[in-house]
Amino acid sequence: MYVASVLMSGLAAFALFGSSIGGLNADLGFSLLSAAWLFATVRAIQHARNQNWDAHQRWMIRSFSLCFAAVTLRIYLGAFFALGVPFEQFYTALAWLCWVPNLVVVEWFLLKR
Repeated sequence: MYVASVLMSGLAAFALFGSSIGGLNADLGFSLLSAAWLFATVRAIQHARNQNWDAHQRWMIRSFSLCFAAVTLRIYLGAFFALGVPFEQFYTALAWLCWVPNLVVVEWFLLKR
């Protein structure tokens, strides 16, 4: 179910390219999120098919961290609104902040393992 959801959501996100109110920078941030999410999930599937469970686990952790971008986006959204920052000032940054830090933390975690 997770993989099917990622494939549908990731591909649907590309259809939305150009419709972001944040302009090209936000479109690129969200599109690269979709590409990374799809890539991580496909790599995890490939490793599972090859029964390389350690690599599969690492790629699924990456995939989950990218999926969690939806939650991270909402946390930042609430924080910026609570601080009184106008939506137009932070939305473009939010397209990157919602997933890049997640992936950095996960990569650090995986390196430390």
